[in-house]
Amino acid sequence: MANLQGLIVTMLISFTAFPLVMYVTTSNVLTEPLTLMSIGLGLTAAILITIAVLVPPSGIKNSKNIEGRGLIYYTCALFMWASMADMSIQTAHFGFFMGLESNTDYFTNGEPYLMTPIGISTQYWNAIVNYVLYLFIIYKIDNNQDPRNFVLYWCGSICTSQFVLMSGILTGSYSDQLEYAVWMNVTFVVFPVWVLWKYLVKPRTDLPVKIAEKHQSGFLDLILSVGLIAASCLAFVRVLGAMGSKFPVMKYYATHYEPHLLDETDFGKTWALYSAMYGIPFQLAAVYGLRCPGKEWMLNLSVYYAASMLQGSFVFTSYSWYPSSEEQYRIPDESRSTVLCINIALVFLANLLMFRCLSDPGYFAPKPAVQDKKRK
Repeated sequence: MANLQGLIVTMLISFTAFPLVMYVTTSNVLTEPLTLMSIGLGLTAAILITIAVLVPPSGIKNSKNIEGRGLIYYTCALFMWASMADMSIQTAHFGFFMGLESNTDYFTNGEPYLMTPIGISTQYWNAIVNYVLYLFIIYKIDNNQDPRNFVLYWCGSICTSQFVLMSGILTGSYSDQLEYAVWMNVTFVVFPVWVLWKYLVKPRTDLPVKIAEKHQSGFLDLILSVGLIAASCLAFVRVLGAMGSKFPVMKYYATHYEPHLLDETDFGKTWALYSAMYGIPFQLAAVYGLRCPGKEWMLNLSVYYAASMLQGSFVFTSYSWYPSSEEQYRIPDESRSTVLCINIALVFLANLLMFRCLSDPGYFAPKPAVQDKKRK
């Protein structure tokens, strides 16, 4: 029978974010930035202690290279509460929560960039998609199952959003409005990077015991390779267009297809930069990995890549649908369907690559000869 204790407890604790955030945002305690940060740190400590008491670490221990209740488990539980806090902040601000509308002190004295279309989409993404991933990770750990793929997918999702947000904050139009509360995001930057590194170097448990000595890439691999090369070319055009290139192709794409790349908040620019810095090297390496069997790194990085493309494409494609978005940066009506098709194709390609890798891990597992040497 499945162990649901941790899942139920962490969900119930996360729901306390709604009344707490509602009380805080409708009171006058948020007028001072330092007070706001102190409240955030105090709530964080209280939540961690409560979860550790109700769901003790001794309940599920590490076994057979499978994650137990430890740092990852309790941080996911804490981030679940933060996800619900994101949801309550935005729904209260727009008047959807219990028919009440909160004041804007949190945005004014804490994180003003969260009122932008990118900030709103990122918070809703965190409140829905990342929240579901936390549930799966906690469930897997409590039932002695390897949470690797869900952890890597979450890393791709949150690392993308945090890189774009934090880089845009430090370089864009909000760089002169940094308050103490902004630095609470350090946890959301450092911890996922550490978790990602941990799982990249941690041996996989889902590799087949017997691996065929001969493997051949198929027609799907050819289609994926062509798509990955095309995606790399697009990422190259995107990033140069976002950086203000005067070259006709880059300039035309940025101004006529995705003007949000030129938004003065720099969120669009940092998304293009991130998708180029990580996307292009991985996409070209993946072409090689599909052609040559035995590249185990494909199993991990394809999951991260799939989540990264999904999160970034969703957040930035949704920019034009927000009434608060600036008209000059919205996707033009005549190219909207084209941009949607491009981003859907990129997301489909990335997640199809992940499915290809995970459905046949033996193709990417190290060769038997290599495995024998390791055993010796």
